[in-house]
Order: sequence, then C-alpha cells, then structure tokens
Amino acid sequence: MEDIKNYKCPCCGAPLFFSEAEGNLKCDSCGNHFSPETMEQLSDAEHGSGSESRYSWDSFEPREFDEAETENLASYTCPSCGADITGDSTMGSTVCPYCGNATIVKGKFEGSLRPDFIIPFKIDKKRAVEIFEADALKRPFLPKEFKDRKKITEMTGIYVPFWAFGCCCDASITYNAALVSAWADSEYNYEKTDFFRLYRSGSVTFNHIPVDGSRKADDSYMDALEPFDYSEAVNFNTAYLSGFLSDKYDVSAEESVERANLRVKKSTEDVFARTATGYMGVTPLSSSVSFSDGKIRYALLPVWMLNIKYKDTVYKYAVNGQTGKVVGEYPTDRGKKNRYFVLSSLISGAAAAVAAALIAGLIMI
Repeated sequence: MEDIKNYKCPCCGAPLFFSEAEGNLKCDSCGNHFSPETMEQLSDAEHGSGSESRYSWDSFEPREFDEAETENLASYTCPSCGADITGDSTMGSTVCPYCGNATIVKGKFEGSLRPDFIIPFKIDKKRAVEIFEADALKRPFLPKEFKDRKKITEMTGIYVPFWAFGCCCDASITYNAALVSAWADSEYNYEKTDFFRLYRSGSVTFNHIPVDGSRKADDSYMDALEPFDYSEAVNFNTAYLSGFLSDKYDVSAEESVERANLRVKKSTEDVFARTATGYMGVTPLSSSVSFSDGKIRYALLPVWMLNIKYKDTVYKYAVNGQTGKVVGEYPTDRGKKNRYFVLSSLISGAAAAVAAALIAGLIMI
C-alpha cells in the first residue's frame, strides 16, 4: 500500500485538504487552490533541490618539461618574499612582481610541471603602463608617487599559474518569488502581492573555471581580473615565456578543489537565477548541484603587476595582460584633499561676500 502524502500549502505552510467539489487541494488558511499534479511536481522538485550537492574531479595528471625546453630557462628567487619564478635565461635585471624587490637571485632552472595551455600576453608593457596611468588619473587626490613614471615602468609581466576546472553540472533549485501589481479607482489605491514557488532544473557546462595556484598571488585580485578569453588559449610553448616571468604553482590541484567547488556552485546558481525574471524579491530556497566529467588543467595566464610604496605601505596593482582590466586600491593624499576643501571654502566665502556687497549696493541705491 502506498504511503499517504500530506501536503502543506507552499504559500503559508498550512495543511492542504482535498476538495471533492473542485477536485483540487485547498488551503483553508489563505484560500489558495492547487491541483494534485502541481503539488506532486513541487514535492519532487523540493526533494531534488534539497538533496546534497555532489562533486567529483578526475585527478590531475602532471606533465614534465622536456630537457630541450628547459635549456633557455632559468630560476629566479626573491630573497624578500621567497617567490620562486621562472624566466628566460637571457633576462637581465628584473623586479619581483609580488613584492617589488629589485634584488632577484638567478639560478639554474630545475624541475617544474609543464602547463597544459597558456594565454599569451596581448598587451605589451607600454600599453599596460598607459592603461594604469589612465586608471590612476581618475582617482581624486592621488599622491604624486602614483604619477612617477619611473616607478610605474617597474611593472613586471608574469604568467600566473591557474588550475582550470571544467565540468557538466546538473542542478535543481527552488526559489521564493513575489509579483506586485497596483491599480487605482476614483477612491482608493490598490496593491496586490502574489507569492510564487519557482523551480528550475537543468544542465550547464563550464569549460574553464579558474582558481589561481600561487600562494603569493592575492586570490581576490586574481578573481577580480576575470574574465579571460579562453578562445585565445594555445598549447604551451616555452617561446611564450621570452621576456616574461612565470610563477610555479605552490597550491596543488587537490588543495584548490574546495575553492573550485564553491565557484562551480555559485556560477551554476548565477546562471539559473538569470532565468527567474519578471518577479520581485526572488530568493533561493534550496539548491542541489552535482556534476560529471570533471577535468582539471594546468594553465598560465598573463598578468602585469606593479608595486608602489607610499607612507610605509606597499600598494599592489594587477593589469590583465589580455584585456587590460586594472585591479587595485589607490590611497588618498590627505594634504591635497585638505588644501582642496580649504580653497573651495575660501572661494565660496569670497563669492558670497561679493554677492552680499552687490546686494547692499543695490539696496543703498
């Protein structure tokens, strides 16, 4: 014998009772009616969206550099922050992209995993400097140090290691939503709010969800630099490293899985939320995200980095080497700010005094 299901009203939570006269389930509390088929679908949807999310990634299979590929590479170590980066063996003096230290110790290139693909720099240093200067000039009361071209040209191009996660997601998500309508007659204004339970289910595929693999790279900065255009990614070749630095990952693929899971879940929920249009106050109630065919790839992405010191604080900036997007926080020169407001007050006071004198003269006349 099948179990008897007890349904609750999705609007107010009160018990539903079957009305023989109407052939529907009725709520005596709020007066809504629901067909048995609708409640069955809603029950299945809530069961699906309320189940636990499941994640499964194939383990990353590392590849080694060929001996011929490493002949022209060298290792560069920063004694200040400990950054261990790779570059062209013919490079002269350079600046650490992470802390701005000018003393970099050159050594022999040793074992490092070979990336699966790379997005080459599309923006050269001259253009990156111009983009940064244009962005900086938009900031009010900028300290003069941020207009010093000598400091700005210390910008360094580096390929930052990323783990690129790809998968096919199946998701079930339920939302509470509302729809407000208003009208008026000759005597009153009316407003009615209808409440809905929305259900979304489907699949979405992600090819490259990036998680940076460097402890020295600020996660918030790297996330903010997105998006990168992966259609321009190419198979890795050491020729792309010529003139640039390349960081070695020190966060493994396994260590990055937790961040990847959160990004996959959030990205999936964002995609599904965009389908819940035409309503007001749409809020997620429950969600279940599971995926299959999870793949992990090792990638190098292009970033211009700059460090500028101002009053014992090092301000860090990053420019997307493909799109030119700038990320970083600018300080305020309080002296400039105070002088501006004092001058503004004096000008306003002088203008008011002149206006008052003119008015007094007119009155005397």
